[in-house]
Amino acid sequence: MATVRCPMPECRRRVDLADYDAIPIPPQQPPAEICLHFIAAWGGRRGPLAESVLHALTGNREFLHRNLRPTNVDPHRIDEVRDELDRVAREGAHEVRPVDDGSDEAALFGDRHEANQVAREFAHYIIGPDPVLGGGYR
Repeated sequence: MATVRCPMPECRRRVDLADYDAIPIPPQQPPAEICLHFIAAWGGRRGPLAESVLHALTGNREFLHRNLRPTNVDPHRIDEVRDELDRVAREGAHEVRPVDDGSDEAALFGDRHEANQVAREFAHYIIGPDPVLGGGYR
């Protein structure tokens, strides 16, 4: 059983990664009482980081603005930009790994602004620059 702790100083709640199975479609959302900062868990039988975060952000306002539905994203497109998606998820939010075992499991935490930034970057890499922002924000 891998357990991680929320890295946010105001929270520091424990999250048991065993509570999160493989990504169902539509994805099962975590119980509301877990932690406000929890975004996604990946590794082990859950699947890779990019898919886990993508499905966990279903309904995020940045995805809604860009009309991005994770269930409609071509898996080949995710494979093409996987390195960028993994990088922006780790840079835009807080990756936490359990210290008690050597598994490949991990979780992503962040406040709503960090989650929105990760979603904005995911949309940029998956469907291209946002035309409303003049082709991008970089």
